[in-house]
Formats: sequence, C-alpha cells, structure tokens
Amino acid sequence: MAAAWSLSRFPDRYAVTVIEAGQVCGGVACSLERNFPMPDGTRLRAGINYGVQGGSPAAHQNTVALMSRFGLTPSPVELTVSFGKGENNWKNYERGELQRRLKRETARFGRVLKWIARLEPLCIFMSIDRLLRLFRFSDDFRYRMVFPLVALFFGTGNQTKDVSAAIVARVFLDESMAIFEYHAEYMLDATPSNIAFDNLEAFYESMRASMAKSGCRFLMRTKVTNVERGAQIKVAVEAAPASWRAGSEQPVQAFRVGPTPRVAQALGESPPDADGDAPSSSPPTGPLEFDELILAVPANAALRLLGDPSRAERRVLGSVEYFEDLSVTHTDEAYMRRHNEIDGRAIYFIKTLESQPSCCEMGFDLTGYQPELVPVRNGNADRVYQTIFLNKAARDQWTIDEIDPSRVIDKSWWTAFSHTYKHFRWVVPWVWSIQKPGRTLYAGSWTLFNTHDIAIASGLAAAHRLGAPYPFDDNPRARATFKTVLAASHLKLA
Repeated sequence: MAAAWSLSRFPDRYAVTVIEAGQVCGGVACSLERNFPMPDGTRLRAGINYGVQGGSPAAHQNTVALMSRFGLTPSPVELTVSFGKGENNWKNYERGELQRRLKRETARFGRVLKWIARLEPLCIFMSIDRLLRLFRFSDDFRYRMVFPLVALFFGTGNQTKDVSAAIVARVFLDESMAIFEYHAEYMLDATPSNIAFDNLEAFYESMRASMAKSGCRFLMRTKVTNVERGAQIKVAVEAAPASWRAGSEQPVQAFRVGPTPRVAQALGESPPDADGDAPSSSPPTGPLEFDELILAVPANAALRLLGDPSRAERRVLGSVEYFEDLSVTHTDEAYMRRHNEIDGRAIYFIKTLESQPSCCEMGFDLTGYQPELVPVRNGNADRVYQTIFLNKAARDQWTIDEIDPSRVIDKSWWTAFSHTYKHFRWVVPWVWSIQKPGRTLYAGSWTLFNTHDIAIASGLAAAHRLGAPYPFDDNPRARATFKTVLAASHLKLA
C-alpha cells in the first residue's frame, strides 16, 4: 500500500494497479469489531486491532507520517511488561528479587552490548545464545532475563535464542530502533512511551478510497497465481479463497471475519453475514500485463509466483525462514492469571515455558492500550487479551486448550520470518541483487527486519526506484529509516 500510495501521487506518470487477496487492504494490519456486554446490561461496539498493534515512536516515524496524511494520530501508551511468573517474575516498572539476584550479570551484559555494537559486522552473524554462552552467562540470566526480553521484540516462531546478537544490541543502543534504556543493575530503566495505532482497517480503507479517487485501480479478493516476465510482465490471477484474511489463508476451522461494518459500507457492500462471509467480486479473465512489478508479499510467496526465478531470486527468496504462529484473542482472565503475573498495570506478558526455557509464550492486555477499547476499559467490561502461541511445529508445548472456548473472540494464523543470525547472513546482505532485474522490485519487512515501519519504508523505497520521490523529507527520523532500507535493500543512496 505504501508503494502504491507513493506512486499514485503522480497519476499523470503512473497507472497503478493493486492486487489484493483480502477483502480489505492492510494485510496483517487488520481489525475486527465486537459487541461488548457492559455491567449495566447494555452493549458497546468497539474495534480491536488483532494483528499490528503499535510500537516505538522513534522506530515508526514513516508510519506516523503516513497516518498523518489521512488525519490519524497514534495514541501514546506506557510500555509496561511482566516477564515470567512467581519467583522468576520481573517487570520494567518494579524491582524484583530476580533482578537483584542477577544484577552483577546485568551490569556485565551492558558492557558486552557495547562491544557487540562496536563489532557489529562480526556479531550480526552470531546468535545471542552463542554469545551469552561464550561469555559464560548463567542459565537463569539467559532463560529468565535475556530470552524473554528478546522474545518481546523478536518472538516470531520461538527462535529467540538464535536471534542475531547485533540486532539485540541495536534495540538498546540504536536511536532509530531503541525501545528501552539499559539499566546497569536492573536491565530495563523506567517505562518507555510507546504508541498504539487506532483502527488500522479504517486507516487502510481511507488510503484505498483516496488512492482510488486518484485513479489507482484495486482488484480486491484477487489472488495472483503466476508471474511471467518477458517483453511485458504477465500476471495471472484468480478469485482468492473466502478464508483469506490477516495476510494469509486461514484454516477452515479458524474464525472468519469479514470487513467491519464501517469499511463494508465504504466499499459499497453489505456487512458480513452471520457466517462471516462478505460479497465477492470476480477477478479479471486472462493475464494482466504491466511494465513494472512490485511484489509486496512474503519471500516464499514471491518465489512460488515466479515462473522464471533467477538464480539470485531462488537463493535469496528461498533463504527466508518462515514459522507459523497462532494468536488467540479472548477474554479469559483466569487463563492469563494462571500463566502470568496480572496486576492491572502490565500490558505485555512474556511467559517462559518450563519444559523448554529457551521458548516463550506472548500475551497482551489489549484493553490496556488500544484506543478503541478505552470505553470498554472505563465501563469495567471484561478485559480483552491476546495470547500468541509460537511455532506450529512445537504445538505440543502449547496450552491453548486451557483457554475457555466460550471466551474466544478470534483465532488467526500468521506466517512470519524470524530474525535469526541466518537471516542476516543469507538474506539481508543480498536483497539488493534481486531488485530491478526482470523489472521486478521487492518490498516487505522480510527485506530487513519485521516492523510495520520497515514494511512501509520498503514500499516507499520501491516507489522511489520507479521515480516517485520520498514523501517525508521533513521528518528526520522517518528519512533515516528510509535511507537505511534504501541502502541495505537497493545499494542506493537517498
């Protein structure tokens, strides 16, 4: 969407077509609406972002700038995190026994992080686990302090121990990425100010409507099946399955959510029926022809679509390692209390799996920070939580069966890459080699690391390569992220 929007600013120069498999734009930046029973017997309808949530203001300036073009301002939120449970619990807003017991190692780790930053060209290829073992940090420090903290940022697929050590250091030391300030004794110093996004489905629908008025063509509920590149780029399409949402095809047993009523109305459709279905549209017959193509899709999907991938494309796209995670949005507070320390203040929860302490389960109190859920919280309705079960291959360790089915609002599968050291060895340094040959450009967070802002910046970089100037020059931090993406993924200077 960012690439298409940037190009659509110049309708006299570009005829832009967006092919979207979903019922709405935005991919994993998705929303649903629900009627919440209130204590007084009334029902309150509110939206929930169940994919992308928010993040660090410094690391999301392209997102903030893009939202401002459509009249949206993210809400500030205090990032409060509770790690572990019982004697192994620690928080970033209180000092606990575990932090006091491990404060010598915490001080040493702070010094090690600075050396990692200095030696980044080497440490980018080293896992955080290997580095911690090399410097003989204790199991408690690794499993109870560092790995849960890394999972907070890079939990995808439960590959925490293999996350690149250099990327972990950047979370503390890089101004454009830093979320926490490092505390020499307690690891985390104070509670940083984060941002929470408003209804993302409504935001992306505003973008779509504005772009359509500028002449941008949208093919919704349309799935690309094959790409052939010759004198013209030929794209074969078919109708996307009705189960497609949140950026991927959901299993039939998963909950099905159509566009929210406000978006359905804007699309000129009826709201979803009782089964969650929304009216379908027929894709064009025959292949579509284009002069240039931007594949803003996961790397593995791009490789499947290409009928003639080059050796470089096979190597780079095939090296991105993906994992399947399952998020459950629910109101089962009893489950949350069994597995986490709930005190009414923490909004993020990281649970260490006792059977395999290098692995974690992630949880969120959505009512605690999502803007549209403020009336739900103020009305003392049931709090809305989300639990993410990581890595389908390790589902025998999941406790999903303990969640009361009657309290489940939604289940969604996500396919995402993980930030292991291998990603920075075999993918990131070589993305530039597949940009532009065959008149094909690639965009998506997989080109660097997995944040919504990197995804947006990568789209703006692709549009930039086609001649659309970067739109946020007046925002130094946004431009810094864009320049990083352009240099890393295209070997170009802005």
